Amino acid sequence: RRPGSAFASPLGILIHPQYGLWHGYRAALLFDRDIPRPAPPGGTSPCATCDARPCLSACPVGAFTTTGFDAAACAAHLDRAAGADCRDLGCRARHACPVGRAYAYGPEQAAFHMRAFRDLMRG
Repeated sequence: RRPGSAFASPLGILIHPQYGLWHGYRAALLFDRDIPRPAPPGGTSPCATCDARPCLSACPVGAFTTTGFDAAACAAHLDRAAGADCRDLGCRARHACPVGRAYAYGPEQAAFHMRAFRDLMRG
């Protein structure tokens, strides 16, 4: 959030005003001097004007609430037959967000991330 280009979402992950929940930061850069950066876009979180909050009600096991994320419930659901669509197509809560839908991960990429999460939870 430090650069100001994304905001906290009700799911606990960052939301970008254009890309929604479909962005990721995969690197960190360290410099021994200040590097000029453009001004952050500013504005307010797209979640601030979203009264319906479909992201919080889309999860079939209620893993997302206003108080946090129940990772164990999510992972257990992914291991059951009923979790096949979440496992194969990606998180329903992320897909429920109207912001940035055009940037949603395709099935192969979504399945990769869900598999990685499930493997991490299994230890």
